[in-house]
Amino acid sequence: MNRVIIGEDGLYCVPRGKVVPDEAGDFYEVGLAGSPDFNLQRANMEFAKMLLRNLTLDSYEALFRYSKDTNQLAKMRTQPWYSFARIVRNSLTHTQHWRFNSRDLSQLPVTWRNKTIDTSMDGQELTFDFYDWWDGCELWNEMLTFAETLD
Repeated sequence: MNRVIIGEDGLYCVPRGKVVPDEAGDFYEVGLAGSPDFNLQRANMEFAKMLLRNLTLDSYEALFRYSKDTNQLAKMRTQPWYSFARIVRNSLTHTQHWRFNSRDLSQLPVTWRNKTIDTSMDGQELTFDFYDWWDGCELWNEMLTFAETLD
């Protein structure tokens, strides 16, 4: 089985029996396996797209629902990642393009870590250059940390 390492600077395919390269730094690890004809490069990219969409969408939605159901939504909305996550989630859910509604426009610009979403991005594609695999894992980690504080 090959290992996929999600490093801060990108994806690494680590063949069986090999060690994670030092340049990966801190990382998350995922395993992929398949037949000898398995196209690992393509699988990595499809996995990356799925990871970004599903990890972001599912984490946000589950946390939003729980916060709402337990009357803690106001607490969630005060988190430093909330507006960023909500707007990214909207983009990933619909067209993978930034499409700002009036609520979004009233809140922009929104910054999380070193990423800023602003009005000039309206209509543009949400790319891996802006929000990548590492960002998805880091955002998930911040949402998880917040979820652990909820009643």
